[in-house]
Amino acid sequence: MYVFAHFGKIPVEEWLPFVVPVVALCLYVRRNERRRREAVQRLPDVSEPRDDSTIRGVLDQWSAADFEGVSREHLPLLYPPGPDGTTPAELASRIGSDSETVKRQFEDLAGLGYLTLQGPLGSSDRRASLTADGMDLVNVTEDALLAAGSHQDAPRPGRTSG
Repeated sequence: MYVFAHFGKIPVEEWLPFVVPVVALCLYVRRNERRRREAVQRLPDVSEPRDDSTIRGVLDQWSAADFEGVSREHLPLLYPPGPDGTTPAELASRIGSDSETVKRQFEDLAGLGYLTLQGPLGSSDRRASLTADGMDLVNVTEDALLAAGSHQDAPRPGRTSG
């Protein structure tokens, strides 16, 4: 048998059939993630009002995924990109709220296990870090907002676009 190359002590013919599908899968996932990031960037700004059907859709997705304790008031905090790495003051300026309200909501989410707060206790400079459950919550929120956006962008019966 002719072996035209070796990788270590393994002939190329033995590892190549395993590498090609792995590379193809990596490229596929990377492409889908890029598309998702682009779609998330096209979402309306968090300061823009949400219609009731969008909010209801997000709340329904939270409920279906068994996220306990989160409510409508937490949606601006969890709106993409989420609260990860921010202080209450930074997030309050981004979402158009006051920092005391955001600080209280951070503490609520930390008590529910979706955030950990880093920094001196009682300080307004405590940074939020998402836990694994918190990351799942932000992802479900993104999915629900993207789904609501795709339903709103879809042409409605009897309407013409233009």
